[in-house]
Amino acid sequence: MKNKKSIWSTIILIVALVTLVLLVISVVSTIMDLANVEAAVRAEAEKQGVDEEAAIVLAIGLAQGAIIAGLVIGSIFDVLEIIGGLLFSLKGKWGMFCIVISILGVLVSGYNLYSYIGNKAGAVTIVLAVVSLLLSLLYCVACFMHRKENQEA
Repeated sequence: MKNKKSIWSTIILIVALVTLVLLVISVVSTIMDLANVEAAVRAEAEKQGVDEEAAIVLAIGLAQGAIIAGLVIGSIFDVLEIIGGLLFSLKGKWGMFCIVISILGVLVSGYNLYSYIGNKAGAVTIVLAVVSLLLSLLYCVACFMHRKENQEA
Protein backbone atom coordinates (compact mmCIF):
# COMPACT_ATOMS: atom_id res chain seq x y z
CA MET A 1 0.00 0.00 0.00
CA LYS A 2 1.38 3.36 -1.06
CA ASN A 3 -0.58 5.04 1.68
CA LYS A 4 1.87 7.71 2.79
CA LYS A 5 2.93 8.65 -0.75
CA SER A 6 -0.56 9.43 -2.00
CA ILE A 7 -1.53 13.05 -2.67
CA TRP A 8 -4.99 12.26 -1.28
CA SER A 9 -3.46 10.90 1.91
CA THR A 10 -1.44 14.09 2.24
CA ILE A 11 -4.54 16.25 1.73
CA ILE A 12 -6.43 14.28 4.40
CA LEU A 13 -3.51 14.68 6.79
CA ILE A 14 -3.26 18.43 6.17
CA VAL A 15 -7.01 18.97 6.63
CA ALA A 16 -6.93 16.92 9.86
CA LEU A 17 -4.04 19.03 11.20
CA VAL A 18 -5.73 22.30 10.17
CA THR A 19 -8.88 21.08 11.93
CA LEU A 20 -6.82 20.39 15.06
CA VAL A 21 -5.35 23.90 14.99
CA LEU A 22 -8.79 25.45 14.47
CA LEU A 23 -10.18 23.36 17.34
CA VAL A 24 -7.46 24.56 19.71
CA ILE A 25 -8.06 28.18 18.64
CA SER A 26 -11.79 27.74 19.17
CA VAL A 27 -11.35 26.28 22.66
CA VAL A 28 -8.90 29.00 23.73
CA SER A 29 -11.04 31.84 22.35
CA THR A 30 -14.18 30.43 23.97
CA ILE A 31 -12.48 30.17 27.35
CA MET A 32 -11.18 33.72 27.02
CA ASP A 33 -14.69 35.00 26.12
CA LEU A 34 -16.35 33.52 29.21
CA ALA A 35 -15.53 36.71 31.14
CA ASN A 36 -17.37 38.72 28.47
CA VAL A 37 -20.38 36.44 28.95
CA GLU A 38 -20.42 37.29 32.64
CA ALA A 39 -20.41 41.01 31.90
CA ALA A 40 -23.14 40.65 29.26
CA VAL A 41 -25.38 38.61 31.56
CA ARG A 42 -24.91 41.11 34.40
CA ALA A 43 -25.76 44.02 32.08
CA GLU A 44 -28.86 42.25 30.76
CA ALA A 45 -29.97 41.31 34.27
CA GLU A 46 -29.68 44.94 35.38
CA LYS A 47 -31.55 46.03 32.26
CA GLN A 48 -34.34 43.59 33.15
CA GLY A 49 -34.45 44.91 36.72
CA VAL A 50 -33.06 41.82 38.47
CA ASP A 51 -31.52 42.90 41.79
CA GLU A 52 -30.81 39.59 43.48
CA GLU A 53 -27.16 38.58 43.26
CA ALA A 54 -28.06 34.90 43.57
CA ALA A 55 -30.28 35.10 40.47
CA ILE A 56 -27.59 36.91 38.52
CA VAL A 57 -24.95 34.35 39.55
CA LEU A 58 -27.31 31.55 38.52
CA ALA A 59 -27.93 33.18 35.13
CA ILE A 60 -24.19 33.62 34.60
CA GLY A 61 -23.58 29.97 35.48
CA LEU A 62 -26.31 28.81 33.12
CA ALA A 63 -25.02 30.95 30.26
CA GLN A 64 -21.42 29.83 30.73
CA GLY A 65 -22.52 26.20 31.10
CA ALA A 66 -24.50 26.39 27.87
CA ILE A 67 -21.52 27.84 26.03
CA ILE A 68 -19.17 25.17 27.37
CA ALA A 69 -21.68 22.42 26.54
CA GLY A 70 -22.00 23.77 23.01
CA LEU A 71 -18.21 23.84 22.67
CA VAL A 72 -17.91 20.24 23.89
CA ILE A 73 -20.67 18.97 21.60
CA GLY A 74 -19.24 20.84 18.62
CA SER A 75 -15.73 19.63 19.40
CA ILE A 76 -16.73 15.97 19.42
CA PHE A 77 -17.29 16.07 15.66
CA ASP A 78 -13.94 17.79 15.10
CA VAL A 79 -12.14 15.23 17.27
CA LEU A 80 -13.71 12.37 15.31
CA GLU A 81 -12.66 14.04 12.04
CA ILE A 82 -9.10 14.51 13.31
CA ILE A 83 -8.69 10.95 14.62
CA GLY A 84 -10.26 9.43 11.52
CA GLY A 85 -8.22 11.62 9.21
CA LEU A 86 -4.95 10.78 10.93
CA LEU A 87 -5.64 7.03 10.93
CA PHE A 88 -6.86 7.02 7.34
CA SER A 89 -4.03 9.14 5.97
CA LEU A 90 -1.21 7.45 7.88
CA LYS A 91 -2.41 3.83 8.15
CA GLY A 92 -5.12 3.51 5.53
CA LYS A 93 -7.68 2.44 8.13
CA TRP A 94 -11.10 3.89 8.95
CA GLY A 95 -11.81 4.77 5.33
CA MET A 96 -15.58 4.36 5.47
CA PHE A 97 -15.70 6.22 8.79
CA CYS A 98 -13.84 9.17 7.23
CA ILE A 99 -16.18 9.18 4.24
CA VAL A 100 -19.25 9.34 6.49
CA ILE A 101 -17.68 12.06 8.67
CA SER A 102 -16.64 14.04 5.59
CA ILE A 103 -20.16 13.93 4.14
CA LEU A 104 -21.59 15.06 7.47
CA GLY A 105 -18.95 17.81 7.55
CA VAL A 106 -20.02 19.09 4.13
CA LEU A 107 -23.66 19.10 5.22
CA VAL A 108 -22.92 20.92 8.48
CA SER A 109 -20.63 23.45 6.81
CA GLY A 110 -23.20 24.09 4.09
CA TYR A 111 -25.96 24.57 6.66
CA ASN A 112 -23.76 26.93 8.71
CA LEU A 113 -23.01 29.04 5.64
CA TYR A 114 -26.70 29.14 4.71
CA SER A 115 -27.60 30.08 8.28
CA TYR A 116 -24.98 32.83 8.51
CA ILE A 117 -26.10 34.36 5.23
CA GLY A 118 -29.76 34.15 6.28
CA ASN A 119 -29.02 35.76 9.64
CA LYS A 120 -26.92 38.47 7.98
CA ALA A 121 -23.78 37.60 9.92
CA GLY A 122 -20.63 39.65 9.58
CA ALA A 123 -18.41 39.39 6.54
CA VAL A 124 -15.61 37.66 8.45
CA THR A 125 -18.01 35.00 9.73
CA ILE A 126 -19.33 34.34 6.23
CA VAL A 127 -15.82 34.17 4.76
CA LEU A 128 -14.77 31.68 7.46
CA ALA A 129 -17.89 29.62 6.74
CA VAL A 130 -16.99 29.56 3.03
CA VAL A 131 -13.45 28.45 3.87
CA SER A 132 -14.86 25.77 6.17
CA LEU A 133 -17.17 24.54 3.42
CA LEU A 134 -14.31 24.41 0.92
CA LEU A 135 -12.12 22.49 3.39
CA SER A 136 -14.97 20.06 4.03
CA LEU A 137 -15.47 19.52 0.30
CA LEU A 138 -11.74 18.96 -0.20
CA TYR A 139 -11.67 16.52 2.72
CA CYS A 140 -14.67 14.64 1.32
CA VAL A 141 -13.19 14.30 -2.17
CA ALA A 142 -9.83 13.25 -0.72
CA CYS A 143 -11.47 10.57 1.44
CA PHE A 144 -13.31 9.09 -1.55
CA MET A 145 -10.20 9.16 -3.74
CA HIS A 146 -7.90 7.72 -1.09
CA ARG A 147 -10.34 4.90 -0.34
CA LYS A 148 -10.46 4.14 -4.07
CA GLU A 149 -6.64 4.06 -4.16
CA ASN A 150 -6.52 1.68 -1.22
CA GLN A 151 -9.06 -0.65 -2.76
CA GLU A 152 -7.13 -0.76 -6.05
CA ALA A 153 -3.82 -1.51 -4.34
